[in-house]
Amino acid sequence: MISPISDITTSTLHVALDGLDRRQAAVASNLANLETPGYLAREVDFESSLRAALLDGRPDATSISVDRSLAPTRLNGNNVNIDVEMVTSMETQLRQQLAVEGLNAKYRLLRTAISGR
Repeated sequence: MISPISDITTSTLHVALDGLDRRQAAVASNLANLETPGYLAREVDFESSLRAALLDGRPDATSISVDRSLAPTRLNGNNVNIDVEMVTSMETQLRQQLAVEGLNAKYRLLRTAISGR
Protein backbone atom coordinates (compact mmCIF):
# COMPACT_ATOMS: atom_id res chain seq x y z
CA MET A 1 0.00 0.00 0.00
CA ILE A 2 1.22 3.48 -0.84
CA SER A 3 1.51 5.81 2.17
CA PRO A 4 -0.33 9.17 2.24
CA ILE A 5 2.86 11.17 1.62
CA SER A 6 4.14 8.77 -1.00
CA ASP A 7 3.11 8.05 -4.54
CA ILE A 8 3.69 5.27 -7.04
CA THR A 9 6.95 6.85 -8.23
CA THR A 10 8.41 7.05 -4.73
CA SER A 11 7.31 3.50 -3.94
CA THR A 12 8.81 2.26 -7.21
CA LEU A 13 12.13 3.93 -6.46
CA HIS A 14 12.21 2.38 -2.97
CA VAL A 15 11.52 -1.09 -4.40
CA ALA A 16 14.16 -0.56 -7.09
CA LEU A 17 16.71 0.39 -4.42
CA ASP A 18 15.88 -2.77 -2.47
CA GLY A 19 16.47 -4.88 -5.58
CA LEU A 20 19.66 -3.05 -6.44
CA ASP A 21 20.95 -3.47 -2.88
CA ARG A 22 20.31 -7.23 -3.13
CA ARG A 23 22.12 -7.32 -6.49
CA GLN A 24 25.13 -5.46 -5.05
CA ALA A 25 25.25 -7.94 -2.15
CA ALA A 26 25.17 -10.86 -4.61
CA VAL A 27 28.00 -9.33 -6.64
CA ALA A 28 30.06 -8.86 -3.47
CA SER A 29 29.46 -12.48 -2.53
CA ASN A 30 30.35 -13.64 -6.04
CA LEU A 31 33.61 -11.68 -5.99
CA ALA A 32 34.46 -12.93 -2.51
CA ASN A 33 34.05 -16.50 -3.77
CA LEU A 34 35.91 -16.02 -7.04
CA GLU A 35 38.24 -18.95 -6.34
CA THR A 36 35.97 -21.08 -4.14
CA PRO A 37 35.65 -24.55 -5.71
CA GLY A 38 32.06 -25.45 -6.59
CA TYR A 39 30.69 -21.96 -5.96
CA LEU A 40 27.98 -20.92 -8.40
CA ALA A 41 27.50 -17.21 -8.93
CA ARG A 42 24.27 -15.61 -7.71
CA GLU A 43 22.08 -13.54 -10.00
CA VAL A 44 19.37 -11.15 -8.82
CA ASP A 45 16.28 -10.29 -10.84
CA PHE A 46 13.57 -7.89 -9.79
CA GLU A 47 13.01 -5.83 -12.93
CA SER A 48 10.57 -8.23 -14.58
CA SER A 49 8.54 -8.52 -11.39
CA LEU A 50 8.62 -4.74 -10.89
CA ARG A 51 7.37 -4.21 -14.45
CA ALA A 52 4.44 -6.57 -13.84
CA ALA A 53 3.67 -5.00 -10.45
CA LEU A 54 3.66 -1.52 -12.00
CA LEU A 55 1.09 -2.65 -14.57
CA ASP A 56 -1.15 -3.46 -11.59
CA GLY A 57 -0.26 -0.15 -9.92
CA ARG A 58 1.30 -1.99 -6.97
CA PRO A 59 5.09 -1.67 -6.95
CA ASP A 60 5.14 -3.05 -3.40
CA ALA A 61 4.04 -6.41 -4.86
CA THR A 62 7.45 -6.81 -6.51
CA SER A 63 9.41 -9.92 -5.67
CA ILE A 64 13.19 -10.13 -5.74
CA SER A 65 14.59 -13.45 -6.91
CA VAL A 66 18.11 -14.65 -6.24
CA ASP A 67 19.11 -17.61 -8.39
CA ARG A 68 22.29 -19.53 -9.14
CA SER A 69 23.92 -18.68 -12.45
CA LEU A 70 23.70 -21.30 -15.17
CA ALA A 71 26.90 -20.04 -16.80
CA PRO A 72 29.50 -22.69 -17.62
CA THR A 73 31.87 -23.62 -14.82
CA ARG A 74 35.64 -23.79 -14.77
CA LEU A 75 37.47 -27.01 -13.89
CA ASN A 76 36.98 -26.34 -10.16
CA GLY A 77 33.18 -26.09 -10.58
CA ASN A 78 33.14 -22.31 -10.03
CA ASN A 79 31.40 -20.09 -12.59
CA VAL A 80 32.14 -16.57 -11.28
CA ASN A 81 33.30 -14.35 -14.15
CA ILE A 82 35.18 -11.37 -12.73
CA ASP A 83 34.55 -9.25 -15.86
CA VAL A 84 30.79 -9.78 -15.67
CA GLU A 85 30.76 -9.09 -11.94
CA MET A 86 32.72 -5.84 -12.28
CA VAL A 87 30.41 -4.55 -15.04
CA THR A 88 27.34 -5.59 -13.03
CA SER A 89 28.73 -3.83 -9.97
CA MET A 90 29.35 -0.57 -11.83
CA GLU A 91 25.96 -0.68 -13.55
CA THR A 92 24.24 -1.37 -10.24
CA GLN A 93 26.03 1.54 -8.56
CA LEU A 94 24.96 3.90 -11.36
CA ARG A 95 21.36 2.71 -11.11
CA GLN A 96 21.45 3.17 -7.34
CA GLN A 97 22.69 6.74 -7.77
CA LEU A 98 19.94 7.43 -10.28
CA ALA A 99 17.24 6.07 -7.98
CA VAL A 100 18.55 8.07 -5.00
CA GLU A 101 18.60 11.23 -7.13
CA GLY A 102 15.00 10.51 -8.14
CA LEU A 103 13.97 10.14 -4.50
CA ASN A 104 15.84 13.30 -3.52
CA ALA A 105 14.01 15.22 -6.26
CA LYS A 106 10.63 13.90 -5.07
CA TYR A 107 11.43 14.85 -1.46
CA ARG A 108 12.59 18.33 -2.52
CA LEU A 109 9.25 18.84 -4.29
CA LEU A 110 7.41 17.67 -1.18
CA ARG A 111 9.45 20.03 1.04
CA THR A 112 8.71 22.91 -1.33
CA ALA A 113 5.00 22.10 -1.31
CA ILE A 114 4.91 21.95 2.50
CA SER A 115 6.96 25.10 3.10
CA GLY A 116 5.44 27.07 0.24
CA ARG A 117 8.90 28.21 -0.93
